[in-house]
Amino acid sequence: LYLKPDMASLATGSVNFPTSIYENPPDFVEDLAKDMIGRGIKAEVEVFDVAMLYNAAELVKRGLLKAPAHVQFVLGLKNALPARRELLEFLVKELEAVLPGSTWTGAGMARNQLVVNRWSLELGGHARTGLEDNLRFDENRLAASNAELVARVAAMTREYGRSVATPAEARSLLALEA
Repeated sequence: LYLKPDMASLATGSVNFPTSIYENPPDFVEDLAKDMIGRGIKAEVEVFDVAMLYNAAELVKRGLLKAPAHVQFVLGLKNALPARRELLEFLVKELEAVLPGSTWTGAGMARNQLVVNRWSLELGGHARTGLEDNLRFDENRLAASNAELVARVAAMTREYGRSVATPAEARSLLALEA
């Protein structure tokens, strides 16, 4: 955080990953949120569990996260939220109820990446893609590069009457300083 990026990830709770615990106790989350707000960094709230959304709403209410919030719903990771469209629809409705005006992204892990990208675009959100958490396409072949994954989602946006944001448009959508 000392490098002062525009945004940084913040999980507002703990989750059992397949082989480890992603431990984020409340005092740790609050300290990170305070540090981020103090440095002018906007959080990308990573939601691996529904309670993390409500925790984020409480942090915004207390002035520890910048509003409007930006939330990333992470779906398809074992022991966390499954990749189910009905669940994403519920999460989006809850986001609108507890953090109105927020932006959101859907992130599908591994084989769930493409379908979650589609659902996100259909439901008015943004799509995350890349090799970090998603080493395979839905056809179970290795992706050649991040560029290939990004080109795939960029082409998909047109199917839904959407377009890829320019850097300036993205900064505006995310309420980041110019």
